[in-house]
Amino acid sequence: MRVLSLMLVRLLQAVVGFLLFYGIEGMLTSAGLQPPNILVLVALLVIGLLTVSAWRSERRPAGGLWVAGFVVALPLLLQSATPRSDPVCPPDHPPLTNTYHCVAPGAPIVLAISSVVLLLSLAGAVVELRGLMAAARST
Repeated sequence: MRVLSLMLVRLLQAVVGFLLFYGIEGMLTSAGLQPPNILVLVALLVIGLLTVSAWRSERRPAGGLWVAGFVVALPLLLQSATPRSDPVCPPDHPPLTNTYHCVAPGAPIVLAISSVVLLLSLAGAVVELRGLMAAARST
């Protein structure tokens, strides 16, 4: 039963991570980075509550937080890793086509932040897996 509840919390964190990613997509526009929308705020609150819940039940700080971080950081990293030679998109730019390319304003910042979050998420996953393997060996 304990393993099922741990997996359920991780699954919920992943689902809310996808909602957070969806909300962040609305913040990244050709007019620049916009303030957080309600979806981002609610998703952050739910991720925080799930992390506190996992922390209390597992006695690990930031238990499972890596799941939501990974789900959000990986697509943002892939999206922002565009060729740097493209010009920055002006506000109200024409649609992107094979002949017209531009990079969203702030793409290098998103790339840097998502890279750091992805590395921290991977480190959190390694720490959690090591803890689970040690717990399995001790029983």
